[in-house]
Amino acid sequence: MKNLILLICLIAGYISQAQIQITQANMPSINDTIRYSVSNSNSLSFIQTGANYAWDYSTLNRTSQDLYRFQALLSTPYATLAFTGMPTGAIGYKIADSIGAGQASFKNLYNFYEKKSTGWSAVGTGFTLSALPFPAGGVYKDKDEIYTFPLNYSDKDSTTFEVSTPLGNALFKLGTFKQKGYRINTVEGWGTIKTPYGNNISCLKIKSRIVETDSLKITTPATNIGFQANRVEYRWLSTTEKIPVLEVTGTLVNGVFVPNNIRYRDTYKALSGSPLSPKVKFTANAYSGKTVKDTFTLNNLSSPNFGLSYLWTITPSLGVRYVSGSSTSSKTPKLVFDSAGVYTVKLRATNLAGSKDSTAVNMIVISKNNLQLLNSTNYSLLSVYPIPSNDLLYFNKAEFVNLECRIFDLNGKLIQTSSIDNNLSISIKNLSAGIYTIVVNYQNQAFYTQISKS
Repeated sequence: MKNLILLICLIAGYISQAQIQITQANMPSINDTIRYSVSNSNSLSFIQTGANYAWDYSTLNRTSQDLYRFQALLSTPYATLAFTGMPTGAIGYKIADSIGAGQASFKNLYNFYEKKSTGWSAVGTGFTLSALPFPAGGVYKDKDEIYTFPLNYSDKDSTTFEVSTPLGNALFKLGTFKQKGYRINTVEGWGTIKTPYGNNISCLKIKSRIVETDSLKITTPATNIGFQANRVEYRWLSTTEKIPVLEVTGTLVNGVFVPNNIRYRDTYKALSGSPLSPKVKFTANAYSGKTVKDTFTLNNLSSPNFGLSYLWTITPSLGVRYVSGSSTSSKTPKLVFDSAGVYTVKLRATNLAGSKDSTAVNMIVISKNNLQLLNSTNYSLLSVYPIPSNDLLYFNKAEFVNLECRIFDLNGKLIQTSSIDNNLSISIKNLSAGIYTIVVNYQNQAFYTQISKS
């Protein structure tokens, strides 16, 4: 009997320490919102690994926090990628509000991912160049397979990737931004990890070596710039969290790994910071209104009232217009909404002591003619003909008679509103030649497609 009890204890102990397997079920989904902390504990070593290893990073500090927000493609500024080959169900993640400065800066940077039983892949990009404020999106010609499922200890794979993102729109192309390279993944360890978020979390450790060449091609004046973006990524994945428990990105300098970006899964923590750090607060002159008609003023009550710079983010951003000379960086911007929906407002304030932000979820409700609010995830493709057209455009649903059709340019600006007549047609003869998105609301659905005016 004693031997039997000992055997059961040994088996139980082995099972509790057994290596895990990562699959599609352990990846994020649309509408997931997951918090992480940023650390600058660069002196720690992140290269140690092995089987049944116990990683202890409980001393990681916390310099700031943010959220991974995973969105449906149609709720991002790059919804038109749906017409250029983006996979159905692509998951968007905003990686940064802005990078760089001046006319060469990039804003609203997104990556798009595809989740399948065979893997988790990067499938698209999106950003807006300050010098040419049109949303620019690219679909991967060769997907970047970040993980190949199922992931098990000692797995190794190598994949290539390539994506070209046009700068501009169909009418005016400034150039292209191209990313091309290969990725070598090795599941080099398994065991448990300890961070400020939790203790003894079962995990796999994945090392990714990425060799990447980025190139920027400008049409006028003719310019070609190429540069390397090589890096090494370490990720500790678990079956309980949908983002890495810990992820570290860095470079090799003379064969030594130097981390430059450290993030770990976390819960909300109040950061003490400097007493001079911004205190962010804002209100609005109204919290509901009508499309196109009503103007909203965002009242910035942040302090101190000197030395601050601001960045406003409205989600979703499609159909949002800054008016009266205001912009995303204004202290007190004025907004008009061209699309019905529910909008979340975020303000980030920055001074020499640091940055703070505040988010008001579902702050502003915009309706159209007292109709039921449009569910932003309820979209259907629309069939129209002929394409291209230079005058009349015909619809294929008899139910659309007398419904309103809205026409947007590729920058999301409302250009024309027309009523569909008894012949199921509208006139677009007054539109300039180009590419447009048309939207018809019917029974709480938004039917949409792109058209070409010749």
